[in-house]
Amino acid sequence: LLSPFAPHLAEELWEELGHAPGSISQATYPEFREEYLVEANVTYPVAINGKVREQRQFAATATAAEIETAILESDFLARFGDGKAAKKVVVVPGRMVNVVV
Repeated sequence: LLSPFAPHLAEELWEELGHAPGSISQATYPEFREEYLVEANVTYPVAINGKVREQRQFAATATAAEIETAILESDFLARFGDGKAAKKVVVVPGRMVNVVV
């Protein structure tokens, strides 16, 4: 990807990295692969009554029920909930978590 903009530098790097003999200008262009774009984790902002308190990471395949259970079982409410119990937990998959106390 560097070759069109800095051909001399790209050629030297190509040689130093030990790629196939020949010039980088004769090499094939990198191919797009969808599997490299799939993320294993999703970062959720976790809020209490609409005020974001922290960021948590969950598996991309986690369901709303699993996320809700993980939030309620953690010490999150003890630290930020002022000793109150959660009335409702709203999980927007892939976006955020809001705990109503």
